[in-house]
Amino acid sequence: MNLHVKLNLSSVRKFPDGTFGAQVITSDADGNQAFYACKVKRTAPFEVELDRSNVHEFIAGRWQTATVNDALAKQLTGSMRKFVSSYARLFTKDVSKARDGKQFGMYTDAVVAIADSGGKHKLKVDDKIFESKDAISLLSSGQNVIEYRLIGDSLRILSLNLADNPYILKRLQKQFDVAKEKYERVRNSRPIGGMSWAANQNDRKTFGKSRYNHRELQRSRA
Repeated sequence: MNLHVKLNLSSVRKFPDGTFGAQVITSDADGNQAFYACKVKRTAPFEVELDRSNVHEFIAGRWQTATVNDALAKQLTGSMRKFVSSYARLFTKDVSKARDGKQFGMYTDAVVAIADSGGKHKLKVDDKIFESKDAISLLSSGQNVIEYRLIGDSLRILSLNLADNPYILKRLQKQFDVAKEKYERVRNSRPIGGMSWAANQNDRKTFGKSRYNHRELQRSRA
């Protein structure tokens, strides 16, 4: 049976052992829904594994342990794979409560990714992901409309008129300023030529300009 699977984004939590828990909603062609609570762990940068011994289904007003077949396990896993691989490092907000132990969620506003050379910063405001014009400018001159994607829906490109949403613009600008500062700090710390300091020191030894490579130099200063 083909199911539509939707991740409840506000429910996603990270635990101290590195696992992620979330509620996942499935619906069939007739509109029948089922609600699951499950956990996954990362096994690679873009892969997660479902803990099939820890899946619960909401039935008759309470959560009950559920047994899932391979097809359903694959769908539950798929709903969390891309989300976890894209946003795992953003789970730094302590949302713990006394009864449920240590848990972490995402801040409503955050820097998703810092631009590389010639790239764009990715910025999160609520459930929207924006991209800056480039690494040093949030918007083009005179620009009011900006495109964004919703978390969990990377296929659709939506737009927002910032002139009608000054509060969003203010929050977006704040995250951009954080991203730009980090970008410039990294750029200004690189030696001329764009190499890392380690690569630069290794080349100095190769060409006879230093007695030490990077690792040897670090040890000599210890």
